[in-house]
Amino acid sequence: MSNARSRPASICAGPETGCCVAATMTMTPFKQVLAADATLAEWEARRRVEHALTIVVRRNLPRPLAPRVHVVDARGRELELAADAGAVAAMLRQRSADLLAALRRQGCEFTGIRVRVQVRADVEPTPKALVNQPDRSSLQSMAALARRLPRGPLKAALERFLRRAG
Repeated sequence: MSNARSRPASICAGPETGCCVAATMTMTPFKQVLAADATLAEWEARRRVEHALTIVVRRNLPRPLAPRVHVVDARGRELELAADAGAVAAMLRQRSADLLAALRRQGCEFTGIRVRVQVRADVEPTPKALVNQPDRSSLQSMAALARRLPRGPLKAALERFLRRAG
């Protein structure tokens, strides 16, 4: 094989026909596929610009706020940002003058910033907290401790825990 991206594959019509033909499949890099189509190339170029602007915007925001903001449209004179929640959008609106100044320092000439709320579903669900169940020997030793303790809030809390756990 002369081309490292080509690999032989057999195409079979089925075992009952006995027809198997060796074929060569060429793998085309995804960037070439995007560049070949004008519409896809334009979308990819827009995505790259918006991603770069998102990085600049996020660098100029407080750390808890930054991952909740992204650039939606940068084609006009006005930069359009999307926020995950209304409170985030309100904070962005308050910081819009500072963001415009930071963008100008980076060489971007926007006349204003439009902010919209675009609630997105979490791609990654928040993990459930793992409950650590005490074993019988631990419960027995805690019960013995509860019997020895004098009356008070510690004894009451330990007895309540043992009732719920056991």
